[in-house]
Amino acid sequence: MDKNLTKLKAALGARLRENEPLARYTTFKIGGPADYFYEAQSKDEFAAAVSLARETGLPLSIIGGGTNLLIGDKGIRGIVIKNSSQNISIRGIRGSMEPGSSKKTVFVEADAGVPMNKLVRFTIEEGLSGLEMQLGLPGSVGGAVYMNSKWTKPVGYVGDCVYQAEILTPSGEVKAVTQDYFHFAYDYSILQKTGDIVLSVTFALLQDSKEKLWETANTSIGYRRETQPQGVFSAGCTFKNISKAMALTASTPNLTTSAGFLVDNAGLKGKRLGDAEISPVHANFIVNRKNATAADVVELIELARNAVKEKFGVDLEEEIIRIGEF
Repeated sequence: MDKNLTKLKAALGARLRENEPLARYTTFKIGGPADYFYEAQSKDEFAAAVSLARETGLPLSIIGGGTNLLIGDKGIRGIVIKNSSQNISIRGIRGSMEPGSSKKTVFVEADAGVPMNKLVRFTIEEGLSGLEMQLGLPGSVGGAVYMNSKWTKPVGYVGDCVYQAEILTPSGEVKAVTQDYFHFAYDYSILQKTGDIVLSVTFALLQDSKEKLWETANTSIGYRRETQPQGVFSAGCTFKNISKAMALTASTPNLTTSAGFLVDNAGLKGKRLGDAEISPVHANFIVNRKNATAADVVELIELARNAVKEKFGVDLEEEIIRIGEF
């Protein structure tokens, strides 16, 4: 056995599992096994495990909440590290918090493994505004920053409130970076290109009425429940919405930018292959009805992409990230 792999096994002990099925760690409930799998319970454990894994030379994959992921039926070669770090803390306040004073900025730090819903509820209960419209957002803080997760009613991106973050670079350096480092855009952060791994994120939030924040949060989650499939296994939106420029060029109906509208109007809402189905509730969601395979989902994705291209002349870009062997 390679000496670096022996070192990894010695350091991580019985918590390093071999041939671990991965479907249960994703919201899609699809995917084959990882050669090696480790679940980190704290930020320090996570950083140490990543560094150790890199030393082995094994291919390394990171998962958090397991959303936006489609894992191949043959699984993932190398090692998969799941980040389950859970710490949230108030790190500082800019200005006075005295009653009657103007709104002040409060800095909240969350580990990258913290579920977004846990963070959102924490900030609302602390009377802090900025993330309340994200209630109901699946996945972890790290994943939300990686994708710059969004909500549209009211409009809000997770990146809007990022003040700084602690990252682990591909060279193994731990450093703090500010919001502008991420180059946040629609469904995008620079992390998608650099290979940096988020360890923790500090958000700059404003004081506000807890009652008002819960009202906004409940309105947002109510809209999710009305417009998105509930109680099913899904990875979230399949495709990114198209740009306004593309909608103009293609002359989409009413110049819509909605990927779901385009898939629906290509006649594919409710289309099923095996146990994978384009949701009859929202055509930009593919759901796993019970025993869907990654191959079923990929075939359905390509069917939708080709149908939209043929009818509207639009190339849809996937929001789902495919990893592993298919």
